[in-house]
Amino acid sequence: MPSFSAQMLTSSSIVPGPRGGPGRSRAISFYLGAASRCDATLRCTLGAIVAATLAPAPAAGQSADERPSSAEAPGDIQVTAQRRPELSRKTPLALAAFDGGFIARTRIDDVKDLAIYAPGLSGNSEDSYIDSLAIRGIVSNDYGIGGDPAIGLFKDGVHQGRSGSAVTSFFDIARAEVLRGPQGFLFGRNAISGAISVITAKPELDRTAGYVDVAIGQPSRFEAEGAINLLLGRSSALRIAGYGVRADGWIDNAFTPGNDRLLGQNKTAGRISLAHERGAVRLLLTAEHERRRLDGTVYRGSNDDREVLDYLDQTLGTAVVIRGDARSIDSDLVEPRDRGSITSITAQADLELGFATLTSLTGYRGHNFSYFEDYDGTALPLGTYRQWQSGTYASHEFRLVSPGGGLLSWSAGVSGYRERVRAHYDDEAAENLVCVAGYGYSDCEELTQDLYGTSFTPSPDGMIVQSNAARNVATGLSAFADVNVRPMPRLQLGAGLRYTWDRKDFSLNIPPTESSLGNIWTFSYYTLGAVSDARSWHGLTPRLFARYEPSDQINLYASVTRGYKAGGFGTFTVDAPAPIPEFGETPAGTRPDAFDPETVWSKELGVKANVWSRRLQFDVAAFHYVYRDLQTNHWDTATRTQQVINVGKVSGYGVEAAATLRPTRFFDVYGNVTWTRTVTSGDRGCTSNDCGGLANPTWASNGVATAHYPLVSGELFLSGEWSYQGRRREAFDWRGVTRRDAYVAVNLRAGFRLGSRLEVGAYVQNLFDASYYQGASNGGDLTPANWWGASQPRNIGINLRRSFGG
Repeated sequence: MPSFSAQMLTSSSIVPGPRGGPGRSRAISFYLGAASRCDATLRCTLGAIVAATLAPAPAAGQSADERPSSAEAPGDIQVTAQRRPELSRKTPLALAAFDGGFIARTRIDDVKDLAIYAPGLSGNSEDSYIDSLAIRGIVSNDYGIGGDPAIGLFKDGVHQGRSGSAVTSFFDIARAEVLRGPQGFLFGRNAISGAISVITAKPELDRTAGYVDVAIGQPSRFEAEGAINLLLGRSSALRIAGYGVRADGWIDNAFTPGNDRLLGQNKTAGRISLAHERGAVRLLLTAEHERRRLDGTVYRGSNDDREVLDYLDQTLGTAVVIRGDARSIDSDLVEPRDRGSITSITAQADLELGFATLTSLTGYRGHNFSYFEDYDGTALPLGTYRQWQSGTYASHEFRLVSPGGGLLSWSAGVSGYRERVRAHYDDEAAENLVCVAGYGYSDCEELTQDLYGTSFTPSPDGMIVQSNAARNVATGLSAFADVNVRPMPRLQLGAGLRYTWDRKDFSLNIPPTESSLGNIWTFSYYTLGAVSDARSWHGLTPRLFARYEPSDQINLYASVTRGYKAGGFGTFTVDAPAPIPEFGETPAGTRPDAFDPETVWSKELGVKANVWSRRLQFDVAAFHYVYRDLQTNHWDTATRTQQVINVGKVSGYGVEAAATLRPTRFFDVYGNVTWTRTVTSGDRGCTSNDCGGLANPTWASNGVATAHYPLVSGELFLSGEWSYQGRRREAFDWRGVTRRDAYVAVNLRAGFRLGSRLEVGAYVQNLFDASYYQGASNGGDLTPANWWGASQPRNIGINLRRSFGG
């Protein structure tokens, strides 16, 4: 029979390889411009809120229901990154904090949109995956269920889980905190690259109030958000919030007639929070549900990848051309899918003991998720990926936290979690393409006669579907403690330590395909039932810091932190004790393929200041880290397996600078600039000391500038937002066909604001109609190099926000 290796083009990309492996072929992502939001269900709740706005609005103090009436830029807000309230400029770590007003004004859609404004954060995308979200270049691009994300995503202190569960809409948010660098000590849950902590607006015990926010725009976009705070006696309050968005997409599929308008969205969400406070006891119960109906990621293959396309032309006897322009695709999958339902319940109880606060925090999260994409980027039926996933996550934490500000402060706690997740995966291709282009035979009859000595029987639809199913039951325990002392009035020293233990019980089933071709495509073998394994890992994550205040306005800090992320199992490959018969059953003793933990040591120097009569606030951080055994996806063309491997070493260093300037009451600006360089070594076949970098932009800058013009009854405002993403270093095996080039995106907003009670505005997103992509994939094998995440064209809209109550 023809040699397999001679018939197939090869590529050993560090991100999902030749055909994306058995699934998602995209490389590490990069931020698109500001995402638009839209829809409107929850009509009963929002209708009641709208009706309430018709009443006169008495003056009242600013709350979570009201926007600040002047400055648009984020300020020196109070954060809880270190488990106790403190000003962001007094925290000895690299932190970007955004309050609810800023999030609402800039219409940040979800946690990934924070990459628009947070320095060091990249990897925005339009889907429900977090396998591209990176901090300082570090990301876990494993899209299976046997590992953990590198970035910890938390809402109200509870871990949000993995792709398909972690991404939910931002609505009625109090603030968001983006912490850069290893945060395993502070947050746990393997937050090795950093953490994002989102805090929702809580019930207020002293007033009835609320707001409604409605926006209409392009393309066919409608969104509504609202919340109402209700008093339930003297010591209890209820807060109800709702959100809905519906919008058409902007991507056309040249494969089908008409305008497909892919990448649309239809989301609805609601949240109910109940608070009770009496004496030293505070109780909070929150329930939230979101229904998501989106389109899966769409890929555009590159006509410049002549290596792949010329091979396809030759073997198929016809020219393969990707039709359409930069904002269109040419795909045989006409209905890509990204759908999910996510439900969460959080219960928190705080008891003031005088010397400390005792907190009990319980979280539960359940999700169902389905996802379809065509990862080959062409109109050929070569690679359609489908995933169905469901799971539950339960956690509990007890912690004691002393008051801050004294000579001595401390905290200690224990926590545990249990996650159960199941997933089924299908990878689909046309049988004739597998035989002719994949294996170099003249037809499938010749292939089956050569391999099995049998005749070929076509499938009813002419497709080969190879499946695998995985189950993961993960359990973890951790304990932490820290002590902070002030040997001098302006000097603070801190030391903390967390111990983490994780166990994963994992099973993987790769059944024989129903196609008479056998398991020759995604998998070249099959298991007779599920194969299982269980392993546990443990690690320590210490943190040391020093903070010095030369004045009340300036803070200097230095820190050393260790990060740790547990090992896991690959979802798309097995570990066999003996050679696997070609296209046959795995031998007895076969187990899921395990990968090792990864670790990092990170050093950081920073300065935070609020100077010039508090008109200028800035934050500069310099960092250096050494990462070992980085877990990453890899498609091995020799064995035709999608693996999670450990790359030897990654070094990263850079500078992140952010500043807020308010020279007058008529103008304010917030901006940041980052420079990051990463170097890998020990990367598979590379023997050089520099095997290229991670997929982070070397230079990046984001920000917003706002001018205010006061009137007797309010003010006019004009706001401009910018995002610059520079080019990135490529891995040593980059094929040189596609890359995510540098770009600049600009948005414009203008409107009228009446105090903190009423705002009417208009916006233009992507003002200069810049065309760019969120990411690019290396391609290879039968998949041409491709781009994904085409920018949304220039679009306009209007919004109205009304606050009420007091």
